[in-house]
Amino acid sequence: MSRRSIIIFWLLLLVPTLVVGAAAFKLLRNEQRRINQKVRLSAQDRAHAIGDSLQLTVEAVEDGLTEALKRIPTDNLGETLSSWEQRNPLVRNSFIWNQKTGLQKPKPGSSATSEERKFILRYSSLISGRIPWKTSAVEEEQTGLIQSQSIRQFKTGRQKLVEMARQTAREYQSSEKDFKEALQGSAGWIPWFAESSLYIIGWFRKEPGGIVYGVELEVMTLLSRLITDFPLSEAVPEGMIYAIIDGNGKILHQAGKTRLKTGTRPDITVSLAPCLPHWQVAVYFIDGNMMTRSGRGFIMLSGILLAIFIVAIVFGGSLLMWQAHNNLKDARQKTSFVSSVSHELKTPLTSIRMYAELLSTDRIKTPEKKKHYLQVIVTESQRLTRLVNNVLDFSRLEQGRKRYHLEKLNMAVFLYETIKAHSLRIQKAGLVLKENISDENIIVETDRDAMEQVLLNLVDNAIKYASEGKELSIALKVRKKYCELQVVDRGPGVPFAHRDSIFKKFHRVDDSLTARKPGSGLGLSISRRLLRDLGGDLLYRPREGGGSCFIVLIPFQPVNIDDGNIKR
Repeated sequence: MSRRSIIIFWLLLLVPTLVVGAAAFKLLRNEQRRINQKVRLSAQDRAHAIGDSLQLTVEAVEDGLTEALKRIPTDNLGETLSSWEQRNPLVRNSFIWNQKTGLQKPKPGSSATSEERKFILRYSSLISGRIPWKTSAVEEEQTGLIQSQSIRQFKTGRQKLVEMARQTAREYQSSEKDFKEALQGSAGWIPWFAESSLYIIGWFRKEPGGIVYGVELEVMTLLSRLITDFPLSEAVPEGMIYAIIDGNGKILHQAGKTRLKTGTRPDITVSLAPCLPHWQVAVYFIDGNMMTRSGRGFIMLSGILLAIFIVAIVFGGSLLMWQAHNNLKDARQKTSFVSSVSHELKTPLTSIRMYAELLSTDRIKTPEKKKHYLQVIVTESQRLTRLVNNVLDFSRLEQGRKRYHLEKLNMAVFLYETIKAHSLRIQKAGLVLKENISDENIIVETDRDAMEQVLLNLVDNAIKYASEGKELSIALKVRKKYCELQVVDRGPGVPFAHRDSIFKKFHRVDDSLTARKPGSGLGLSISRRLLRDLGGDLLYRPREGGGSCFIVLIPFQPVNIDDGNIKR
């Protein structure tokens, strides 16, 4: 899979994910609007139900008082009405009016009380006869609260049932003499406005042209009765308030878990006309988006889940792309590795075969040439062995099957022996070997074969890439907890950009260098892995004046020199 294919695959995953995410967010917004609409419709329906219940309560109070007015005996009318004022909290004032003689109760003049004078002044239009005594329901247009057709049609069920019950009661009482007489009269209730306040007055007249008598309701007492039909604050949803508002916009009563701020405008209003004109049942939404806590929680949870879904897909796609890119990079490196290893294997095999064929033809007569050819065969065989060992160790390390055989090793003796075995190869590369190895016994517990492979890999790197520097130094020092082996050359060194990558598998510093000096890119990677498995490490630092310095750290603990297990 090419890099272009990986990018196309990632885009094919990302673009549909973003499209699905945008569509999902749009659906969530639509769901939010739907929830808001349902909340609003539910609140509106409840406000209508509350208004219906309040009006039925007012009608029930008015009907009860009307029935009582019809049954009052005319011989003690004034005393009965005065008794009502004293005993009935719903009655504020009472009156008796005669079309010919005018107002009989309360009597105008200096003997009237302050409340009676206000009553006379308040209803002067009725008392003077300018306005006839009839039920005058205030038109909805006059209240400034024009109801929609759906609101007017809302008042059905409960009101019809109450009306049917009243009709049934009348039919049941139709045989009674007093009720027959009451049917001959007329009655009504008039909502009356004075000084921007609502008053309600009820009247009854037994015969045309006869006296008119009745009562004025105590509106505050009536309001206390209405409050019982209002929902409890605990039953009102969070973020919502129901209230009764009078004609002046004053809140008479409210239900909800929070308090309203001054000047807050209601979101929904339902008129209480004609029973209580200009009065309203109002609904306030404290949060502007009209969402309940559950609706807000649903949207929030849905948004979080959607965000997690999108992030998971994008992250998963990025991870897949990153993994595919790494796999592509590894595949290319492995292909280059196979090519390089094949080339490196081919070179010593070709040399061994060529010199072996020359020796087998018996055409080489001089002992010096024979010795030289045999030495070349041995050297190339060693090179081939090291290369094969690197490949085998790489495979074992990758699979976690590498086994180590720890033994006590005298590092000074080990270095002398290893350097001596490869001194000819170092000399042929044109390098001058400098040794700085302490004469004291430095005993470490490690794997001899692994240490030899690490040292030879570092020497091979110096021969390949630093032979132009003409210098190779090997120093052994003892630090606190480590034995420090330094392999230093005067080659071109490692560029700064590659210093963190030279220990990665298959990494080569330069393509032109790779073409001129073939290699597998495994030597340093395997060496560091071997040392870290043994508790040590392999580090790099640039050498002052140019060149490279590789530092081998080996765990060190002082041991008895006379220990017979020490390998010399």
